[in-house]
Amino acid sequence: VEPTPAEPTAEEAARMWRDMELAVTDKAAQTLDWPNRDNILTYRQALRDWPSTSSFPSTRPELGA
Repeated sequence: VEPTPAEPTAEEAARMWRDMELAVTDKAAQTLDWPNRDNILTYRQALRDWPSTSSFPSTRPELGA
């Protein structure tokens, strides 16, 4: 019988979500004329800063917020 993988902690799950969001927005960040690019760059910075904030992991950054 193989061991059941442990459920990720809230922090691990939040980091996985953040990493996925950064990956999804990579192309937009690298394309100078991408629509809404400035908001996306601000969002990506919020994603990178999020683990060091008091709202981590309970309140996720939002695009355009």
